[in-house]
Amino acid sequence: MSNDLEEHLTRTLARAAAEAPVPGYDPVDAVRGRQRRRRRRRAALAAACAVVVAAAGAVTVVRTAVPPPDLGPQYGFSPDRIPDFTNLPEPEKLWPDAVHRLPATLPDGSGYAVAAVLGDDRYLVARDGSSGEAAPSVFDTRAGTVTLLGTSAVGDGLARSRVLMAREVNGQVVWFVEGTRSNRPVREAWAAPLDGGPARRLTDLPNGSSPRFSPVGDGIIWQQEAQGTWKLPAGPTVSVRTVPLSGGPAVEVPGSQGFDIANVAPWIINQRYGTGVEAKTSGELRNVVTGERRRWQAASGIRFVWCGPTWCTGRGAGDRVALQSLDGTDVVQLPWTGELKPSMAGRLAVGQFELPTSTLHLVWDRTTGSAAGVAEPRPAGASPGYGWNLQLMDLDPEVLTFRSDDREQMVLDLRAVR
Repeated sequence: MSNDLEEHLTRTLARAAAEAPVPGYDPVDAVRGRQRRRRRRRAALAAACAVVVAAAGAVTVVRTAVPPPDLGPQYGFSPDRIPDFTNLPEPEKLWPDAVHRLPATLPDGSGYAVAAVLGDDRYLVARDGSSGEAAPSVFDTRAGTVTLLGTSAVGDGLARSRVLMAREVNGQVVWFVEGTRSNRPVREAWAAPLDGGPARRLTDLPNGSSPRFSPVGDGIIWQQEAQGTWKLPAGPTVSVRTVPLSGGPAVEVPGSQGFDIANVAPWIINQRYGTGVEAKTSGELRNVVTGERRRWQAASGIRFVWCGPTWCTGRGAGDRVALQSLDGTDVVQLPWTGELKPSMAGRLAVGQFELPTSTLHLVWDRTTGSAAGVAEPRPAGASPGYGWNLQLMDLDPEVLTFRSDDREQMVLDLRAVR
């Protein structure tokens, strides 16, 4: 299709958009996205040709350049395509296969957090921190059993332990645990086969390690703060470290100084928040698997910007939730305070809004335009809520939980939100 024809199609779609029903995606953005991707492919091909010409006299074999991957839909934010967040259905009405109803406690009465839906009425869970257990468990709601993963080796010599985060990764369960050994605070990374077998320590986490990680291929990554740097005027010195699931010494991801995990694996971002640390207004995202880099730029008037690989969120006027594209365009400021963040590779927006009389916990599917939520009434004069019940430290969880009473909790499997 020629560029002139595409421009004509763009103008036609723009005129029709005002009268047509609002779909779950923006067709104008889709056409423009295809144009951008085509321009990137042409630029990549031209660069590859230039390399071949320049190197022709020096080499005998040339590896053909691979075109960059198609990035899929180019999501844009526009006011006429934002869901009516004041009138959302509950998740069960939109995504019944993604909603699970679990008892509020384990069979022995212990509190617990759900880390993943495993299928066949089985769930990866971690008991509340006061339990002292050093490993997660598999809760089979059909059989009414709770099976601790790994062996006693995890807890040998470990006192006052609690699981910080757990994930199922390629048939293995990986978790961070902290406690004390010989009265010394420790934090460790462990793994065990999901279907049973001994646990193995992946690595000891030094002081300054983050309590959360992101799965990346056959390993994990986390942020590491250099010891003794937390008082620096510009904030502590940080980098990203990695260890394979097979175990071994943790190593620094090359070029990751100043980066944090973006909570949308496998991306890292050079944005940081913290006391005395001034949030950046521009920076970079990096894919630690492919090496791809994407620049991000805060729009004028948008503060505390945090980006996933396709879009960003931040705070606008009056600390209201603001959304934008990576390059600072497509800015929309919503009329509520709260937060939204990218999840599931940026496909979903997850968070909560503070409405006049309630806290709205919501999930918005950017690919379909569908959104659902649970409104939690807030008594007059009460403080704002704190969002979904993220009992573990995972900031990009596979599941969200919400407990409306003392008998059961609702578990929303984000992987099944379609």
